[in-house]
Amino acid sequence: MTDRLVSIVVPAFNAADTIHETVVSALNQTYQNIEIIIVDDGSSDWTRSVAAALMCCDSRVRYIYKQNGGVASARNRGIADARGDFIATLDADDLWYPTKLERQLERFEASGPETALVYAWCCWIDDDGNVTGSAPPIRQEGSVLAQMCLGNVVISGSNALIRREALVGAGGFDETLRSRGGQGCEDWKLYLQIAERHEIAVVPEYLIGYRISPGSMSDDFRQMMRSRRMVEIEFNQTHPELAGQFARGEAILACSLALRAIEQRQFRDALELITKLSRSSLQTGIASLIWLLAGLTRRALRWVQTGARTPSSKFLPASPHGND
Repeated sequence: MTDRLVSIVVPAFNAADTIHETVVSALNQTYQNIEIIIVDDGSSDWTRSVAAALMCCDSRVRYIYKQNGGVASARNRGIADARGDFIATLDADDLWYPTKLERQLERFEASGPETALVYAWCCWIDDDGNVTGSAPPIRQEGSVLAQMCLGNVVISGSNALIRREALVGAGGFDETLRSRGGQGCEDWKLYLQIAERHEIAVVPEYLIGYRISPGSMSDDFRQMMRSRRMVEIEFNQTHPELAGQFARGEAILACSLALRAIEQRQFRDALELITKLSRSSLQTGIASLIWLLAGLTRRALRWVQTGARTPSSKFLPASPHGND
């Protein structure tokens, strides 16, 4: 697939502190037939200047400025200008391992034309690019709609590589969630729509560095739950047979957010999420509380073993192409 252009859309809002490293991680891909479209979503910092410097260094980088409309709007704007057969989105503070695109394109070639999306595994990274943890090594492949109802197996908006026709056929990212007060699950909704119509494949390697920073969108726990419910309501209308899967997935998300709230000492938010779990069906509620207690135990043991939350290593190796 060396002749297939990959379009990388980088939505950016006040991302001057991180976007250089992010774009360099895309430029340093071992697969080099790429274009990078930075979509500045109304930034008021130095994002434009950083983008200009990147464009001077590499002709594969382009820049678009638009009025602020949210991450879904910025991604859709970049997709509209993209020329590639495959499209990837990369948030302006995340990082890619150099072989990320190469491995995903190899998986596309091996899996055949019925596969519309290939994802890999994500590491959590801090502000300095240190690995602080990782997502579970999920291997969901093929027709995964039922599994996707439980939660976003792709994890991050910086992960998926998608066939252009499948992305356009799904309608892109839903910009209305933001205007309806439910921003947060745009990625998951798109992947559900793709999973309705196509197969999905995985590269079983940790190739994405997903930066976890305090105050990020996923830390707005009420909004994340509201966003998920909005997506659930829409899909339950066309897939009532999956209502049970969606309900279990909502409980799983509530547990996950409660754990994050406890870690951040936001105990009121954690209590609210746990209270909602108790209102689930008895079986789901008990299973969720067991999952929550197990998660707390794992975190406590990990903290005791390390003595602190010390980073393990840098996510990226030395640059193979020297673009930074």
